[in-house]
Amino acid sequence: MTVRVRTLSLVLVIALGCSAAVAGFALRPPLQRAYVLWNAERATGLSIDVDAVEPIDGGYELDGVSAHTRGGAASVSVPRAAVYFAGPSVDVVLADPQFVFDPERYRGDEIDALHDALSKFGSGETGFQLHARDGTLTIVSGAVSIPLLRFERLTGSLDERVSPALYDLTANLIDGERSYPLAGQTVVRTDGSIGNRWTAPFVPLGPLGRLFPAGELRILGGALSDVALENGAGLDGAAQLEDGSVALGAHLLSGLHGRLQGSGSGIGSRDIVGTLDGVPFDVSGEVHDLRTGWAWLQDGSSDLRALGRLIESIAGEPRLRSVHLETTAPGVAFAQYAMASDHGPLAVSLLAIDPNEPTLRFDTAIAEDRVISGGERTSAMGLRTGAVAGVNGDYFDIGRTYQPQGLLVRGGELIRGPVDRAALSIDRSNHVTISEFRLQGAVHVEGRTFPITQFNDWPAGYVTLITPTFGKTLPPELGASFAGLEPIGVDGKRYRVVSVQRTDGPLPVTFGLAFGPLTKASVRPGETLELSYKTDPPLDTAVAAIGGGPILVRNGVWYEDPHAPAPDERNYRWPVIALARRADDGLLLVAVDGRHPERSIGMMRPEFAELLVRLGAADAMALDSGGSVTMVSRAVGDANVSVRNVPSDNSAERWVSDALFLYSSAPAPSIVAPLGTPLPVPEARPTP
Repeated sequence: MTVRVRTLSLVLVIALGCSAAVAGFALRPPLQRAYVLWNAERATGLSIDVDAVEPIDGGYELDGVSAHTRGGAASVSVPRAAVYFAGPSVDVVLADPQFVFDPERYRGDEIDALHDALSKFGSGETGFQLHARDGTLTIVSGAVSIPLLRFERLTGSLDERVSPALYDLTANLIDGERSYPLAGQTVVRTDGSIGNRWTAPFVPLGPLGRLFPAGELRILGGALSDVALENGAGLDGAAQLEDGSVALGAHLLSGLHGRLQGSGSGIGSRDIVGTLDGVPFDVSGEVHDLRTGWAWLQDGSSDLRALGRLIESIAGEPRLRSVHLETTAPGVAFAQYAMASDHGPLAVSLLAIDPNEPTLRFDTAIAEDRVISGGERTSAMGLRTGAVAGVNGDYFDIGRTYQPQGLLVRGGELIRGPVDRAALSIDRSNHVTISEFRLQGAVHVEGRTFPITQFNDWPAGYVTLITPTFGKTLPPELGASFAGLEPIGVDGKRYRVVSVQRTDGPLPVTFGLAFGPLTKASVRPGETLELSYKTDPPLDTAVAAIGGGPILVRNGVWYEDPHAPAPDERNYRWPVIALARRADDGLLLVAVDGRHPERSIGMMRPEFAELLVRLGAADAMALDSGGSVTMVSRAVGDANVSVRNVPSDNSAERWVSDALFLYSSAPAPSIVAPLGTPLPVPEARPTP
């Protein structure tokens, strides 16, 4: 319906420009025709012509009127028109006007020229009122001007004597031999602003589908009923989708029905239901990147294109049983689908992410904001930090210290150092790197040098750098000691040893060095030292990083990671989760539930890698699997994240050490408005 609002308003502007020019010509002798038309074209920016003029009572009758924009986006021809003068006002009547509009040409200079022409009408002392009766409007496309859409019995008026202009219009959309009425008029809202309201009892989708450029998505049929749109500062309205049919590449969405809402540059719904290649399908949510005017029809919407690619990926899955799809935030979509396998049912949840979406950022969160903790649920961390989506993170010391076992960077700050296995990092551009990171550090103290082997890791073993984010206390470790440090200067490199204490009992955490029982290195109170440490590869530009493993996919094929954590789990079918980077740089977070024979039996690591490759993964790394597998996102109508998959610990969410989250600076949903804040279901904390 955006097509109608823009097109019918536009062609009336063309008609007004044509009639204004002809009116000026009618008041001048025939010998001045060329001069007057030249002035009219210069004043309106339109190419204008007229065949003949005859005086009538109060005005003139005109034959053979025509006008078009320079680039050919819009044109009008009128076999007969009349111009009447009443003081400074001019009334123009067009009989059987023929309008033609080409949306492919309505861009760039054409838009600027038409807006400039419109701004000139009514800028002087003369006002115009335009009446059209029994006209036609044909929307065309291409160099040969193939008709795409046709309106007949176009009748109405446009009053330029006031600002903004007022109009009242009716027309019939023609689809073969059938005719569908629509009406539009200017309305004054309760706040005093002016808008344009369009209504139609029934609109077939087939003809409107011709307006979209040929591509992967093709509207085949269906209808919109009870259409009501109001176009002012944005586009607001609603319609009921009935029996919609859409071809998406080689796949078919059919029987689509549900309520559609529009607002501003967005469109959304809570309940579009149908089938995907005969499989039950539903989609809900909203997108807000629909550009105004004809640009959206020609250039499309990045979020809608991403949804289309996601649907195609899922539609290609074998033995599909059902598909559920949601928009979460700009650049983020959530999907959940069920399929059968030779071993039993499978339930897959995934988040599809556009890393180029400027309102999105990644970051990590850690339980209780420290390395040593009592654990925290993924959903609770998401609620606490305001995330829109996320997944559980690294393997961890379950039931005891809950410290993650690998790398963690939060907000650009190193929280825990890496270990000898895979981790992923994400930079400020949302670019993901999957690699094995190593810590390189050293302590230089009065002629002695020894390596730093760990960062916020316990037990200390050799030499561990401890920061306040480690936790409240250092756990006891026999044969170890802790040296508290205070900075010298502001460069963050030189320190003074203020104390050295044994760790036979718990100690309060301060910044310092822990010397484990496997090293002979030591320092003494009062000594000064210099610290240096970094990771290889460097994490200088990383805003987030998290450990996990194993690497599952490399260069688009299954990868046998030689440093896989828990290698005995390779061929064990259970819950699994991973981050994947597609060849087009799109990102996927994918979880497969397990340990639920009636719903989902889980996957072995090689099977999971095959699934990720089918979904387009070029590279992928697993995160902590088993009972830890948790995916959260902001469901349609909710204000905050909630658990979207079914965890395997008696279907209850497990306390974990850390998580990877997505955050959005985009405005909260306005079409499918938040209804409330979902809260995690209370659970008993696991017994250590």
